[in-house]
Parts: sequence; C-alpha cells; structure tokens
Amino acid sequence: NVPNTFCMIPKGISPNDDEYNNSFDLSNFDVRNLKIFNRYGMRVYEQDNYTDQWHGQSFAGDLPTGTYYYVIEFEAGNHVTGWVYLMREI
Repeated sequence: NVPNTFCMIPKGISPNDDEYNNSFDLSNFDVRNLKIFNRYGMRVYEQDNYTDQWHGQSFAGDLPTGTYYYVIEFEAGNHVTGWVYLMREI
C-alpha cells in the first residue's frame, strides 16, 4: 500500500480535440463528487464518482473561455477547492 501520493490537479483545459488537456482529468484522485462554479458563484457542473467527464460543458451547453472554480470531495471525506482555466479556441 502507498499511504500518500502527491498528484497535481490540472490548472487548465483546452477542449479542442487535439488529444491534450481536453478534459479536467482527475481519474487517479478517487473523487466522490466534483462541483464547478462560474465567477458569479453559480454552479454550472456537478458529477458524482468523477474521473474526467468535464470538458468545459455546463448543464445548458458549452461554457465560454474563463476561470472556473471547483470543490472536490474525495472518497476519504476531505475537500479541496481551487480554480481551473477553460480555454476555447478563438
């Protein structure tokens, strides 16, 4: 058993189908729940048992370029908050 490993949470995604950074990949983090908010504090995305399903979409469609904020709840019960930059092609 490995008691603790440090993995960095991505700081940006660019969903443009180039096979690099297309989704917010947390597949090795054992995430119980992920919530993503816009700059106004409105929840735009939520997923239980998250791995890498968010690629810049909201409940209503694709989100624009910008900084989004997340709350991650891990299977162990602890929470982490932070930000991720979503870059759309111009």
